[in-house]
Amino acid sequence: MSKATEKPTETAQAVEATAPVYTAAELVRASEKVFGVSPDITTAALRVAGVQATTIAEAEKIIKEFANKEVK
Repeated sequence: MSKATEKPTETAQAVEATAPVYTAAELVRASEKVFGVSPDITTAALRVAGVQATTIAEAEKIIKEFANKEVK
């Protein structure tokens, strides 16, 4: 592999490692402003995923997957 292809991966990992981590309660309080969903959806998504603290990017991924999940 060339260094050019390794740099973006290293940079992405560095950004992810330095991203602030928020508690589930903090994410729920900011859910409408940050994620555009109700606090109820955020609470349910994080509880189902078993998340007590995470980054905004990871929480957004969890919430989107939960909100788009097919109901049987």
